[in-house]
Amino acid sequence: MSMKINKLEIENVKRIKAVKVEPKANGLTVIGGNNNQGKTSVLDSIAWALGGERYKPSQATREGSVIPPTLHIVTAG
Repeated sequence: MSMKINKLEIENVKRIKAVKVEPKANGLTVIGGNNNQGKTSVLDSIAWALGGERYKPSQATREGSVIPPTLHIVTAG
């Protein structure tokens, strides 16, 4: 089974304040950055959005946030 993420929006999850990713139709999307910048938080958010509560990260809400986590993912099969 193949699945493509067409759009990903994450807010207040783990180390992420807000991020929006819209990959191009053809190509590779790289998630990069320095240590403690939120790369793993993005991957954990994708697993949570696709896998449900079973994959919800421990301490999912961003530290200091009063707004709950928000995940929005648009896929194409």
